[in-house]
Amino acid sequence: MLSRLIRHPVSLILGVVVGLFALYETSVRFFAYTGDAYVMSDIVVLSAQIEGPVARLAVQNNQRVAENQLLFEIERTPYALKLQETQAALATARADLALAQDEVTAAKASVTAAQAVQTNAQDQLGRVKTLEGEGFSPEATLDVATRDVATAGANVMAAQAQLEVTLRRVAVAQAAIAAAEAAVAKAQYDLSKTVVTAPDAGRVAPFVTRVGDYLRPGSEVLAIVTERRRRVVANVSERHLARIALGQRVLLTLGSDPWVLHEGTVSGIAGGVARSPDNPQVIPYVEPTTDWVRLPRRFPVEVTLDAWPERLGLFNGADARVLIWF
Repeated sequence: MLSRLIRHPVSLILGVVVGLFALYETSVRFFAYTGDAYVMSDIVVLSAQIEGPVARLAVQNNQRVAENQLLFEIERTPYALKLQETQAALATARADLALAQDEVTAAKASVTAAQAVQTNAQDQLGRVKTLEGEGFSPEATLDVATRDVATAGANVMAAQAQLEVTLRRVAVAQAAIAAAEAAVAKAQYDLSKTVVTAPDAGRVAPFVTRVGDYLRPGSEVLAIVTERRRRVVANVSERHLARIALGQRVLLTLGSDPWVLHEGTVSGIAGGVARSPDNPQVIPYVEPTTDWVRLPRRFPVEVTLDAWPERLGLFNGADARVLIWF
């Protein structure tokens, strides 16, 4: 049999190819292997929330930083002056409110005085009418009393109208205070954003921002590579997805620690990938081609190591090779 295959090399080659293919198709029922894997951890990108020139850079490339450590500062003078301006406007609004409240007090006193005059005029008119009915008061006196009542009523209405005006002035002053307080809060917030600190401990990734660079809201300044959620992301062929589950055991090697076998567990399986790099990058996009060969779709699978080697630093983006047992 063997001699016949040797005499027919084409048959030998075809037999070997078929055998290898059968072996591969059998093996994928028990494990998945990929060399398209890399080390990953949480990365925090620090961006400017206000605009202005960089006044100070307190860190350097690759420097290790602690949580809340100063990273950089934006020129604070314009924002400090804006805060003083809004605080002065707030003080003015409060003074206007106090003045309006004093005007309300005076208007209420005017209404009370006008009502007292009106009451007195009405009482006087009543007495005059009584005397006139008894023949002791001339008609002219009745006319004067009637006029005084009408005048007093008009004065009461004028005083009440003035009171309404002053009450509206109080409402306007209160609204102005609310707006001024909001402006002060906004100015305080902007001033606080001139100082940017590290939200978490980690290492500063290389950055190109320099002192004097003018930043706009949203301008990315630098990034911190943290050690939170240290993991290996393996892009696994779609043909394996049906047999991959959380908790499955994994053997892997790290490019930064070659020839050392590590163990881990499947801790996350991507629910989908983008079909085009032009899609919004809310979900991951995995390039399906290598040079001119189009590969099957691959989905990111996260692997958590049982224990990260203490002597091994975290090199984000370093290559890895992963073998997942089903």
